[in-house]
Amino acid sequence: MRKKSRFFYFLVSICLIVLCFFLFSSLIFSGEVPGTEPATSPAEVKEIEKSIEAGLETENEERESREEQEQKSPGSSAVTESNEVPAPDLPSRGHEVKQAWDNALLEKISFLQNPLPGALVSSRDSQLPGAPRPYRNGVHEGLDFYSGACGIDVNFGDPVFAAGPGVVYRIDHDYQEPSTGEREELLRICAENGDTPEDILDKLRGRQVWLVHSHDIITRYAHLSEVAEHLQEGDLVEPGDFIGAVGNSGTSEGAEGSTANHHLHFEIWIGDSYLGEGLSPQEIRELWTLVLEK
Repeated sequence: MRKKSRFFYFLVSICLIVLCFFLFSSLIFSGEVPGTEPATSPAEVKEIEKSIEAGLETENEERESREEQEQKSPGSSAVTESNEVPAPDLPSRGHEVKQAWDNALLEKISFLQNPLPGALVSSRDSQLPGAPRPYRNGVHEGLDFYSGACGIDVNFGDPVFAAGPGVVYRIDHDYQEPSTGEREELLRICAENGDTPEDILDKLRGRQVWLVHSHDIITRYAHLSEVAEHLQEGDLVEPGDFIGAVGNSGTSEGAEGSTANHHLHFEIWIGDSYLGEGLSPQEIRELWTLVLEK
C-alpha cells in the first residue's frame, strides 16, 4: 500500500511539472513578463524625439556661428560666398617675389587708361616692366611706347595724357639734361655698385611727371621733351588732360642733343611695387593689356 502511495505521489509530481512547463514556456521564450507595462510610453517617446531635434538644431546653429567667426577672423583663409578675394599683399621694391594679381587688383586699377590713345602694349619683351637693363645693372620698371612695337606711330613731341584722375605730385619744369660725360659717370657708378641706385635711376628717367591716384597708386611719365606749363605740384588732373610730350630726356641720345630713340616710358606703382614686378613677360603683357587696352 505504501508503494502504491509513493508511486501515486510520484505521478502527480510529474504531471504538475509538465503542466507548469507548458504554462510558462511561451512566456520564457517570448521574453515577456506578465503584469508589466512598456518601459516608455508613446508620449514620452515623442518628448525624447523633440529633445533630440532641438539638440540637433542648436548644434547646427553653433557650427554655423563658428564658421562665420572663422571667415571674419584675421588670417582666415576661408573664401566668402561671393568669392571676393582680399586685396593681395604686394612685395616691396627690389624683392624677387611674384606679385599677386587677381580680379581685386584689376578692379583697383580699372580707372586707368592709356596715356597714348590707341597704343598697344609693346610686342617686345625688352620694352616691358621687369626687362633687364645690363647697361646700368638694373631692371626696367615701366612700359615703353616705341613706334613699330605698340601699334601706332610715336613721334617726338606727341602729347602725353593723364592716365586717370589724380593730383600732380611732381612735374619737372626746371629739368636740366645731363651732358654725355655726366651720364657716363652715372653709369660707371652703376657698374661699380652692381645695381642702379635710386637717385641715379631717377636721373636716367629724364624729365618726368608723377601723378598720385586713389588706392595708393602712382603713375610716372618719363623721358618727356616738355611738361604742361600750366600744371604745378598739387594741381588736380582728369583722365585725358595734357601733361607733357614724348621725348628722349635722360637717354644717351638726349645727352647728345638729338631726337633719336624718343619714346614714352610709363610706370604704374601700387604701394612699393611696380605693376608686373616678379611676373613673367607673358603674364606682364596680359596684365598690362587688361589695364590699358579696354
